[in-house]
Amino acid sequence: ITQITTRRNDFPKPLEMYKNLDIYGKNLVSTEGAAWRKHRKLTAPSFGERNNELVFIESLHHAQSLLTLWTGPSGSASETIKDPAMDTMRFALFVISRAGFDVRVVWPHEEGTESASKNADVDSMFVGSTPPEGHVMNYRAAISTLLENIMWTQMAPPKYLMRSPFEVHRKTGTAVIEWGKYMDELYESKKKAVATGHAGQGMDLFGALIKGSGILDGASSQGKKSDFEKSDLLGNAFVIMLAGHETTANTLHFSLVYLALNWGSQKRLQEDIDNCLGSRSVNSWTYEEDFPRLFNGMAAAVMNETLRLLQPIINIPKSVTPGQAQSFTMDGATYTLPAAASVLLCCSVHKNPRYWPGPPDGEGKEGQDDVDRFRPERWLSNTKPNTKFEDTKYDDEDLRGPSGEDTSASLFRPVKGSYIPFSDGYRSCIGRRFAQVEILAALAVIFQRYSVELAVDQFANDEEINDMPKGGRQRREVWQKAADRADGLLGNALASIITLQLRGHTIPLRMVPRGQERFAFE
Repeated sequence: ITQITTRRNDFPKPLEMYKNLDIYGKNLVSTEGAAWRKHRKLTAPSFGERNNELVFIESLHHAQSLLTLWTGPSGSASETIKDPAMDTMRFALFVISRAGFDVRVVWPHEEGTESASKNADVDSMFVGSTPPEGHVMNYRAAISTLLENIMWTQMAPPKYLMRSPFEVHRKTGTAVIEWGKYMDELYESKKKAVATGHAGQGMDLFGALIKGSGILDGASSQGKKSDFEKSDLLGNAFVIMLAGHETTANTLHFSLVYLALNWGSQKRLQEDIDNCLGSRSVNSWTYEEDFPRLFNGMAAAVMNETLRLLQPIINIPKSVTPGQAQSFTMDGATYTLPAAASVLLCCSVHKNPRYWPGPPDGEGKEGQDDVDRFRPERWLSNTKPNTKFEDTKYDDEDLRGPSGEDTSASLFRPVKGSYIPFSDGYRSCIGRRFAQVEILAALAVIFQRYSVELAVDQFANDEEINDMPKGGRQRREVWQKAADRADGLLGNALASIITLQLRGHTIPLRMVPRGQERFAFE
């Protein structure tokens, strides 16, 4: 895997597989060679370390809103979360909207509240449920509908989808047009802001394009052709929104499910968060001091283990250069792939026992591996925890991949090429640190005060559960039914269109204040 990902000229991306991502224009994902280098130079500055503090702050803000949705304004409600995947999708969408595009979206349940007025531009076209003038969808609905139904954009352009007899096609076509209009309006607004020196504090993808396009330095007025076009910005805005939305949301969702299934790991996570953050208010947390502690501890172990078991992108497609066969070595032998052959780098390497620590001595049978089991403790090592982490740097000359590691030096470091949730090599995920910051911030906010449990409504109501002895056989049997159902869905109901998700099913959860757990089985 490492040989293939580091030899980008010998094993390029099969671009024909990425044409469907060119809805608004060419982009970082759908290009190779000189075109890719252009897009990489355009987008990379927005993903440097200096922007991650904003990602941390925004993730904390929206994680608190997510908790309010789940637990009510008082924080004491323990209602069943019927579709946690949808809620984590909203969380990730709202974070990338603000941190990437300077658009702070208000959660539906917070519209009209004092909190919303303080934390968003209530007059913005991007805020609220009512579509602004010139639109038939609000911003939330446009991007959510587009991302949820992106598979239909592979069938036909939006003008043809709009003529379909099926409502889902027409709705998708409308969303494609509507989100394009929002981005066009944001582009014009950002162009004026940059020109007058009033750009916002976000990652400023629009500003990066405008500053590099020659618009502001008069290149176009002098008859020079800019290296960039408006479609470059819109194309990259879309794929960054897509990648930064679905992958992070899925990882957070599956982390919650796995923790609900594994109380021992959840308890250890809470203990580690207590050690890192204590009872300090979320408003006092800082990226500089607190993120490194999370990145070096159990929260990162949970994230890494979830990504090991359920990688959002299950296959990384590559190809052999046309006209020339390519060789690679494995276990001392040399293998040759024919010219123009298709290559898939599979995440099954994440479950190869040769690369992963097995159960500690005394756990399980001798020689038994547990690669199919959620055990975040495998990532914890006996080394002294670091208080710092390696920055994610980008080499603008060579355009190599981000140099920061996938995991902390305080945690288990897999063999190179055996852990590829963010791909590897030159084409590895440009937003890796963004995702890590977002996920760890959310886990810290949630588990500082709450525990997550499987909802058992299908098997017993609250009154029946309360009548069962705490920790007794009856409660355990009810919980086991819910656990068996969840395990079955994780094994049989996952499907991938762009990212791996539960399709057609949900695993209901509940958030309960710590100390009030109903199914805390040791």
